[in-house]
Order: sequence, then C-alpha cells, then structure tokens
Amino acid sequence: MDEEDRRALRRWARGALQYFLCLLPLGAAAAAVFFLVAGSVRVATHGELQHAVFGWVTQDLSRYEPVAYPATVEFEYQRAWHDPIETSYDWWLFAANSAILSAILTAVLLLILGVLRVRRALRE
Repeated sequence: MDEEDRRALRRWARGALQYFLCLLPLGAAAAAVFFLVAGSVRVATHGELQHAVFGWVTQDLSRYEPVAYPATVEFEYQRAWHDPIETSYDWWLFAANSAILSAILTAVLLLILGVLRVRRALRE
C-alpha cells in the first residue's frame, strides 16, 4: 500500500467517523424507543417482577400483581411523584446499544452513498 492509498483510506475513515458521530444521537434515540416503547418482559415469579429488565432499564414492578404467572409486563413510565416506581439504569449498556445502532446506521448510509457514487460514475 503506497502513501496515496493510505491517505485515501484515512480520508475515508475520517468521513466514516464523522457520519458515526453525527448519527450517534439518532442511535441513542432508537435505543431508547426500542427498549422502552417496544419492550415487554415475561415474568414467571414475584421475584422476577421485582427486577423487570427492559434492555438497559430495570424496574421494581412488584406493586402490580398479575392475575396469574407467567405474565407479560409492559414498561411503566413514572406517573406519581409521591410514589415513584423504583427504576435503575445501566448507562454502559445504553451507550453500547447506542453505539451499535449508530454503527449500523453509518454502515447503511456509507453503503447507500457508495452505490450512488458508482451509479453516477457509470452514467458519466
């Protein structure tokens, strides 16, 4: 690999990193929406209900007693300030999910841009 190829590879990597950083907030939003809105948990015991895990969020939903086990439990948003649902967050897992989704979005975007460049070059 000569110097010109290395420069081209560095330019491409710098551009890919810029796309990744620009798409990172979109990846974070997608991670939040996917795990919180689309997520539900199947619990078999009351103990599992105390530690309901929705991706990177864990909630104590033991106050909601299902009619029968196993039961499917949906994510509960904080509703009452005087009696909040105990919720904990795994910020490292959230960051990893956001980075993975952003990397996928970046790869798709770079693939689309590459196809468009090739099509334009073939027309000329």
